[in-house]
Amino acid sequence: MNKPFPTQDEPVLKRLLWLYGLYMLLSNAAYLLGYYLLPEGALRQGPQTAAAQIVGRASSFWGELALTLLFNIGLVVAVAIIMNLNQVRGFPVGYLYPISLGIVSGLISGTNSFTASDLTQFNARDGMALGLSIGNVEMLGYILVIAATVKFGVYHYRSWWRWGGEWKPEKSMAIRDVRLAQSEVIVLVLGIALVVAAGIRETLMAYGAL
Repeated sequence: MNKPFPTQDEPVLKRLLWLYGLYMLLSNAAYLLGYYLLPEGALRQGPQTAAAQIVGRASSFWGELALTLLFNIGLVVAVAIIMNLNQVRGFPVGYLYPISLGIVSGLISGTNSFTASDLTQFNARDGMALGLSIGNVEMLGYILVIAATVKFGVYHYRSWWRWGGEWKPEKSMAIRDVRLAQSEVIVLVLGIALVVAAGIRETLMAYGAL
């Protein structure tokens, strides 16, 4: 029986399109939910924006860029890859990342809870362009990384809530034995490049260079 989600045996393009489509669906739905049901700025001081608040305290362009890339690559990308080491009943745990990112990013946008800028200072056209060229590019980069590293799933669980005894994970291979296809390597490199590009553009915007 075919699974409702693309597995590691399916082409990386199929994984990418499935994840990106799901992310956009959840993000747009969360945007409307935040816009109509939550007060403006409701998430500005929450844990969702904690990293942005730390980055915003940097005193120079290069310091802020370094912190942005540290969080976006050293933390977010690393966590996404680590999550992909695990699969539950064939479902790559890394897939949960774009699902959660879609919901959170939609709520933050819908409630205008950004820490570095206020979207009300932009018109709809400019705001859309900035959103697509920064946040959307960054999220696409994360999704590329996740789609490319699904094969890292070396620990297989049979249950979401039972973790001990007979429910301990089965180890299918050592991480050093994982081999990515050429297309997956290209997607992985492209994903990291997009995250870097989005971080540079985000820092430029913060310093008024855009």
